[in-house]
Amino acid sequence: MSQMLPILLAAAACLHGIVAVKADVCVSPPSAEHCKDYETQFDRVFTVPGDAAVLNCTLASPDVFDLNSTPYNISWYECKTGRELSGEGGQFRVRETSLWLLNSTLEDAGQYECILRTPNGCFKQKSVLRVDPAKAGDCRRPHMAVQSLTTIANGYLVCPLNTYMSLVDSYSIQWYKGCEPVVEGDKFSLMRENKLLLRHVVANDTGHYTCRMTFNLTGTIGHAAETIECNIKDDWNMRPIVYQPMNETVKADYGGHFNKTCRVFVPSKGKLWVDVYWASEEDFISMDLSDRVHQVQLSKQKVNDGVWLEVLINFTKVKEEDFNQTYTCMVFSDKGVVTSIFTLQPSDPNFMIPLALLFVVLTLTFLTSVTAYKIFKIDIVLWCRSYLPYFYTSSGSDGKAYDAYVVYPRMCWNGLHGSAETFVIHTLPQVLEKKCGYKLFIYSRDSLPGEAVVDSVQENICKSRRLMLLYTASTFSELGSPLRFEQEIGMHVALVEGTLQVILVELEEVTDYSLFPESVLHLKSKQGALQWWKTARETTGGPQICPSSRFWKQVRYRMPVKSTPVSSLPKHGCWMFNGP
Repeated sequence: MSQMLPILLAAAACLHGIVAVKADVCVSPPSAEHCKDYETQFDRVFTVPGDAAVLNCTLASPDVFDLNSTPYNISWYECKTGRELSGEGGQFRVRETSLWLLNSTLEDAGQYECILRTPNGCFKQKSVLRVDPAKAGDCRRPHMAVQSLTTIANGYLVCPLNTYMSLVDSYSIQWYKGCEPVVEGDKFSLMRENKLLLRHVVANDTGHYTCRMTFNLTGTIGHAAETIECNIKDDWNMRPIVYQPMNETVKADYGGHFNKTCRVFVPSKGKLWVDVYWASEEDFISMDLSDRVHQVQLSKQKVNDGVWLEVLINFTKVKEEDFNQTYTCMVFSDKGVVTSIFTLQPSDPNFMIPLALLFVVLTLTFLTSVTAYKIFKIDIVLWCRSYLPYFYTSSGSDGKAYDAYVVYPRMCWNGLHGSAETFVIHTLPQVLEKKCGYKLFIYSRDSLPGEAVVDSVQENICKSRRLMLLYTASTFSELGSPLRFEQEIGMHVALVEGTLQVILVELEEVTDYSLFPESVLHLKSKQGALQWWKTARETTGGPQICPSSRFWKQVRYRMPVKSTPVSSLPKHGCWMFNGP
C-alpha cells in the first residue's frame, strides 16, 4: 500500500492538471471555428520570471499536410484574451513556427494557440506555458532535466536549449555548477554543440549544472537557462576491445574442421549490457549446433577491471563456398557497435609430408647404395673397368713394361716354400696372364741368365706398376732369403718414393708376426692382405683358378687397369667378368 500511494497521488495530480487545462477556455477568433483541432500539446514549456520562453507550433509537419507543395501561414493567439500576438514590439516575437516570450512574467503562464492556414484548410493546436518562480538563494530552475555520467571515464552534459540556439541570431553559453560559474581547465571543457566535458568523472561531480544562454533576437538581448540534475553511476563500461580476430586472413583445409574465436574485452564495473555475435556477409551465423556452420557462446569471465567474452564460430566441414568470404565479429553495447573481421582462404598445399617422404626415400636409397657399394664394390669396379673403359686411363700409356713385379719365397734345398713357388710359377700366371691379360715379372722365370741380381731387381721393379709381395709364416725369419732383398727395394720404392703400390698375399695362415718387417706390418694394417690360404683350404682343383672367385676378384681389383683389349682375351671356363 505504501508503494501504491505515490503512484495514486501522481495520477491524481496529472488528472487535476488535465481538468484544469480543459477548464481554461481558449478564446479563438471566429475564423478558427471550423479549424481541425489538434488539442493541447503534451509537452509543457517551463521558464522562470525574467527568462525567455519559446513555444513551437508542431502543426507544420508532413503528418498534417504536404509542406513542400502547400503554402501556409501561422498565427498565434493568447487563449486568455483571444488577442493575436503579431510579434511586433513588446515581449512577444514570432519567428518561423515559434512564439518567443522574451521576458516572462508570472502572468504570462497559460495556454497559447497557434492556427495554421492553408488554401484548403485550417488547423489549430494549443501549447501550455508554465512560469514558476525560483526559490530565493537557489540558482537551480524549478524544473530540471536529468542526465547521468559514469565514474572513471570522461562524460558530457548536453545543454537542453537546442531549440533556442537554432532560432536566434547569435548567442553565448555560460555553465554553472550550483551557483558557481564553471571555469575551463583540467576538469571542464566547453565542447561543440554546447556540451560540457567532465574529465575522469568521480562521485563528487554529482550535483546541479545550469547552462545559461544569452542571445540576440532581432536586436533584442534575452536570456534563457536550463538546469541538469547530474547523477553519477558507479556502474560503468567503456568501448569494447576486440582482440581476436584482428582483421586478418585465415587459412583452412578444404573438407576439414575449422573454428575461430571472437575474443572481446570490455573495461567495466558493475552491470554490463554487451552482446557478441558472428555474422557472414549475408546474415548472422546460426546458433543451432546441428548446422554445419554455427556459433557457440563460450564464456563470460569477470576480472577486476572488466569482462572477457568469447564466442566461437565453428565449421564442422569446410566447403568451397566458405572460402573468400568475410566473417565479422560484432559487439553491441551502449557505446556503439564494434566489429572485427577475418577472411577465410584455402590452405597452401602441404609439401611437408611429400618432402619428408622424399627425404626418407633418398636417405634409404643413399644408405642402401652405400651398403651395396661396400658389399659389391669390387664387383662394381671390375664391371666398370670391363664395360666402361673410357672412364679409365689405359695402363699402356705410362711406359711401364709389367703390371706387377712378383716377390715370393724361393724354394730352398730342403724343399721349403715349394707350394709358394708352384703358386707363383703355375697358378698366378694361369689366372692373371692367360685369363685376365696382365703381364707379370717373375724373377726366376723372366730374368736373363748371367744378369746381375741387384741390377735386374731394381730395373724391373721400376718397370712395374705394382709390387706383389707373397709371403708365408716363415718367409721373413730367413735372414739370407733373396726375398728380403727384393722386399727391401720394393718397400723403398713404395713407401719412400711413393711411386709403387704393393699387393700383400698371404700364402698360408700366419699367427706370429713378431719377425715381420715394420714396413710390411705397416702396409698390412693400412690396406690388409689377400689370404690365398683360405681359398686353398675351401676349394681344390678348378675353382682355385677361377677369375670370378672372391680371391681373384680382390687381386684383380688391386691390379692396374689392363692394357690388353677384352676382345683379344681367350674365353675360359668359370669366366664371369671380361674385365680385370
